[in-house]
Parts: sequence; C-alpha cells; structure tokens
Amino acid sequence: SQAGAARGETPAAVERAASSSDDCDNEGRPYNMGMVVVNFINVGINFGKKMNIEGSRFNWEGVRRCVKHLTEELKMKVVGVIFENWRANDGLENPIEVNGVPTDIRQMCESIEETPRSIGAHQRSADDEMTIKCA
Repeated sequence: SQAGAARGETPAAVERAASSSDDCDNEGRPYNMGMVVVNFINVGINFGKKMNIEGSRFNWEGVRRCVKHLTEELKMKVVGVIFENWRANDGLENPIEVNGVPTDIRQMCESIEETPRSIGAHQRSADDEMTIKCA
C-alpha cells in the first residue's frame, strides 16, 4: 500500500500486510495448498497395521496408494520423507524386500527427502522432525 511505502516498509512487508492472515503463516509466507509433505514411514506402518501384515508391518503398497490418491485424485504435489536406505516389503500377495523408495512412487513425487539415521533414543523421531521442517 502507499501508506506502508510512505512509512518506509519494504515491498515484501507491504505485500505481507496486504495478504489475509488466513493465507499466510505467522511470518507472512503464503501457504502452498497444492503441495503436501507425507511421512512415508508413518503411512507404511499404519497401512501394515490396518492390513494385519505379519512380520514387518511397513509395506510400500500403503505409501503407493496414498501418493497415488494425492497426486491423481486431489492433483497435489507430494514431498515424501523417509529414512535413508529404508528396507521394507513391497506388495501384498508376494511381498519382496526393497531397498530405498520404489521407482514408481519416486516418479509420482515432486521430491523425496531422505533423513539420515542417527543412533540414540533422542533421534528416534528424526523422520517426524524432517517432515515438520519440509512442511
């Protein structure tokens, strides 16, 4: 606004003030409602629990279904978060162990953030922390 410029505010500050607070975070950055950050570990484990998968509860099929729904049905861009070198089963009837993110899931995502593994109880939620940082 002209009043903001007259007070010596930067163009970015004037633009933030003109935006609705509902459209921005507390630092004035606009929300991107067309993008979502997905914690692949949480999705894969919850899918395994719901499907009563024995042994390793994580299954890439749950992540695949989630990402497919978000990208194809809701037309969103997906940023995935997963630990580096994640080894887990893929498939329901004849599961195979996969190292890393399966290619088809990787191709549906805008990007994938691979969180380094750290040893120690205080690092057990490193994937959750990375998810929050990416969001």
